[in-house]
Amino acid sequence: MSYSALILAGGMGSRLGYREKALIDINGRPLIDLVIERLENVADSIIISVRDRAQGELMESCLGGGFRFAYDEHRNVGPMAGILSGLLECENEFCFVAACDMPFINGDVIRLLFRRSKNYDAAIPRWEDGSLEPLHAVYRCAPMIRETRKAIDRGETIILAPVLRMNVNFVTVDDIRKFDPDLRTFININTQEDMRELSSFQDDR
Repeated sequence: MSYSALILAGGMGSRLGYREKALIDINGRPLIDLVIERLENVADSIIISVRDRAQGELMESCLGGGFRFAYDEHRNVGPMAGILSGLLECENEFCFVAACDMPFINGDVIRLLFRRSKNYDAAIPRWEDGSLEPLHAVYRCAPMIRETRKAIDRGETIILAPVLRMNVNFVTVDDIRKFDPDLRTFININTQEDMRELSSFQDDR
């Protein structure tokens, strides 16, 4: 079976002074390039969701060609706009969705989520306190597109609005620790301090 991956890059980077977060330089490379490198090992195709064509052209100029871009059709609905536009571009049944600021995504964890999505609409990591990781999850495209459209029509903008109306396999972090003991796959970069700390981590691919 073929799998896709969707990278959400359309955020405004408000906590980083409205810089283009996906293109922030990390040791001479754009942050999103680190994410792409991880996903290329587990996905047959990669889609990058952006705000508009101007952002897409900027990404392409920095990353080079060969990527498929999806452009948001909705405004002020947060990540759901990027998920919807990206999944509409997806040609496979299942797609792993991640934010553009997760440079330590673990390929074995993604493979686990793809396996756990069989016979479900989604496979989503769940922490001990019940909180979820919907932006590090696998979705079956058709039901997620359907429920996301319904949520947007209802004026619901939180990412869990469509998720909670689907048949989801919640994958415990204990299961994920078997492949990623320190759960570094969930690390994301939101602040200047996060950027400084990023250089202290060793590559664990």
